[in-house]
Amino acid sequence: MIGQKILDSDGKVLDQYKNLSKSKYQPSDEVKKLWSRCQRDYQIAYALQHRAFKEFDGYSLLDRTRLDQETFAAFVGIKWEAKHKRWRWKGRKNTSRNKLIGILAHVIAGMLYPYVNARNQYNKPDKMAARVMKILIEDHLDKAQYPVKFLFIVLSALVHPAVFIQVEWVEAIQNIKQKLADGTYTTIQAVDEILSGLQLNTIPIDEILLSDFFSGTGNLQNLPVITRVRRIPWDVAREQYAGRFYDKSGKDLFDYVEAGKTRIVLTGNENQELYDIEWTEADGDFVQEITFYYRSDDLEVKFVGGVFMGNDADVYNSNPFRHRRLTLIKGQWLSIPVLPFVMGGFEPLDPAGRFAYFKSAAFKAFWDDQALNQMHRLALDGTALDVMKVLLISGIGKVDSTVMVPGAVVGMPAGAEVNPFSLAPNIKAIYDSIQQQEKDLSDSTQDNIMQGQQTPNTTATQSNIATQNAKVMLTVFGIFIAKLIQEVGRLSMDLIIDRTTIPELDNLVGGSLDPQFRSFFIKGSEGGKQVNHNIIFTAKHMGKQYTQKKIEDLEWEIYQRTGNTPKEQYQSDQRIYEVNPYQFARMIYDMEVDPDEITDKSLGATQQRKIAAANILMNPLISPFTNTNEVADSIIDEFGGDLSDDPDKLKKSSMPTPGQQPGQQPQNPVQPSPLGAVTPQSIGQPVL
Repeated sequence: MIGQKILDSDGKVLDQYKNLSKSKYQPSDEVKKLWSRCQRDYQIAYALQHRAFKEFDGYSLLDRTRLDQETFAAFVGIKWEAKHKRWRWKGRKNTSRNKLIGILAHVIAGMLYPYVNARNQYNKPDKMAARVMKILIEDHLDKAQYPVKFLFIVLSALVHPAVFIQVEWVEAIQNIKQKLADGTYTTIQAVDEILSGLQLNTIPIDEILLSDFFSGTGNLQNLPVITRVRRIPWDVAREQYAGRFYDKSGKDLFDYVEAGKTRIVLTGNENQELYDIEWTEADGDFVQEITFYYRSDDLEVKFVGGVFMGNDADVYNSNPFRHRRLTLIKGQWLSIPVLPFVMGGFEPLDPAGRFAYFKSAAFKAFWDDQALNQMHRLALDGTALDVMKVLLISGIGKVDSTVMVPGAVVGMPAGAEVNPFSLAPNIKAIYDSIQQQEKDLSDSTQDNIMQGQQTPNTTATQSNIATQNAKVMLTVFGIFIAKLIQEVGRLSMDLIIDRTTIPELDNLVGGSLDPQFRSFFIKGSEGGKQVNHNIIFTAKHMGKQYTQKKIEDLEWEIYQRTGNTPKEQYQSDQRIYEVNPYQFARMIYDMEVDPDEITDKSLGATQQRKIAAANILMNPLISPFTNTNEVADSIIDEFGGDLSDDPDKLKKSSMPTPGQQPGQQPQNPVQPSPLGAVTPQSIGQPVL
């Protein structure tokens, strides 16, 4: 929390807060007013996190998250029990966990990258700009460990009421020890290439505080304010913030930050003075880092331990959003603020789409899981009593529940009647109930067949029904996953444009400055073949107009640099792209992800559909009207990667090229058509 509310209903300071010490940190009145506003917005969002909602079965967001986490983890816990009850079964079945892991395994098999479309400001499509952007997005996401992060993104959506993802650009500084000529060491600072760059982070659900729970399912951009709260070690905070911000006297603002403490503005205090208080959710080694995102005001402000870390001169206008998107508005390119977060989930809770959070798969399985484990405990306890029978003795004496222990025998006076306890008729009913509960759980999540658990005498019809049910289940989830991937792609695109199209200035002889743009050497694949993409951002084409002849000459020059020759135009694995950074940044990009493709890949239906299509095209009734060479090329490109790193090696050398008759010699192209060569004009209109 920022701090406790310290006024009663009459607006008077509570007794326990009357002796608060005035903070040594006293910023400008403008910062104090901003802190008071942030404090109020935080209290509203904090109350929403802890408020019970009918949508969560009467639990709060954090309590619902805890219950769902326990369902997934098959949580048992430790509790005290009387000695005579310790024989009872305390374990828990992993059925729900296995169901969720089964869904996870299917969905990550359908992991996709966003497909990119591009058009210029004249609304003309530009395929090469889209291709370059797609290559850059995939490369940056791969460096951010996207395949592993995607696994935890999907898992969080299955287990929690929502998954929050942050896409950010990090420039990490590393201290390096360097040995000098005299044998001594010096410490220098350098950019850590491993930790720097685009980062993809899954944020714990309690760290993101929404200001409105009825703003629309998964809709973040419409919220008036979003709060991010982190609990970080004081040493980590010092590395990030020490030496960056100073007060008017020149003192480092981080000197005011104390571990385990924060500041509060007294409500109703005319002077708006700050007071030091203990942070109720920290210990002596941690500090509170809290960031407020006011998107409509283009205002992003951060407080560490109650100390403002930002530009305090004209605070409302000098602390804009860091994440921005270049957008064409009324013929003018403007940089607009965009929240760096994406929100997703498993299934909607509100049929009208108003409630912000989702129904997780763990929440959906909660009551079936509870019933299953209850019946399982009864079955095991009953079996233990039935196998190691309790002897019930009637006569003089008193027997209480402490003797209801498997194998217990109670001494009684002579003449007492002895009867063994029997539960046999009820055991079968209990196990029948367990089977029904497992079936209900399968209906809510995933059938055993889809988990690879084939039961005896499973028919093809049962398998097909299970597959169709799984497809129905994954279709809704696939739509939300597709939207999530789209938004991750858009946020990644913003950062790539911001970081790759800005030049660095090199000092040249004579005091002139020459802008130096970045180049990328990226490995990829085309048609199952490994290729190397060389993307070169350059200023040499900026502000120039070219004739069609000049464009063709540039194309041919780039084409020759790949190492190709007219007779071997498909042999080189080099792809060279010369990109005008100004025009590349001023393209209108859109991300697409097909939810059906996610579902099909998850269920292994994509390749089956391609095999079926190939069989139809090669059918004797159809093949006379089919370009069989093209079909063969597609099949080899699709499946040849499983046999060779270069599927082209699997093709016959005499195989005619597209449009060439068998036996006809290949002809040199009249006009060069380099594969993968990008010209200045293909990335957009040149800058005048």
